[in-house]
Amino acid sequence: MIKRKLTIITLLGFVTFLISCNSSTNRNVNDDKSTKDKEQVDKTVIDSKIKNESTTEIKSHNTSKTSGFLTNLKTGEKLSSFFNDNWIFIYHEDNRCDGSTDGQIDNLKSTQIDTIIKLKVKNDGNGWACDKKEPKTFNLDFDLKKKIKDWDRFEIPSYENQEENIVYVVGAGESDYLKVYYDNNDLIIKLEYRSEDPG
Repeated sequence: MIKRKLTIITLLGFVTFLISCNSSTNRNVNDDKSTKDKEQVDKTVIDSKIKNESTTEIKSHNTSKTSGFLTNLKTGEKLSSFFNDNWIFIYHEDNRCDGSTDGQIDNLKSTQIDTIIKLKVKNDGNGWACDKKEPKTFNLDFDLKKKIKDWDRFEIPSYENQEENIVYVVGAGESDYLKVYYDNNDLIIKLEYRSEDPG
């Protein structure tokens, strides 16, 4: 009788031990799963934060590198200190009557931005509001100060998928703007003046 009681007590103790081990294992599995889920959520939040911060960083970096240039542009001060030597100037004008006028000049000295830039341009004579004209090539005297004299604003818009080393400066509406290309030393290596007829 005593042996039987001891056997039952031993069995009950063994079963209790098994149940508690199983419960502990389940708790550990659940804890592991919970920890993994939390780590996954944390990683997603961190990745998202890094992505957003880097986008903001690019935009603010572009704005800060252009702020001095923009200030001098507005006030008519010299701009040469913002330019690299051997920079490129591109001119594009789209006019409803005359069509497109385009030209490019390379290897400019930094000081030439503060002077009149002489370049050869080609006009296609293909305006949509007037009769087609013969294409022609001519010399153009470009004076940035005169071109921006009537701008009603100087803003740096944030376009989606904008490249890191390119900054847009818009003036008269969205139709007249500068496209500014920077090198890794934050000096301008290419400047495009673009005027699009909004008609």
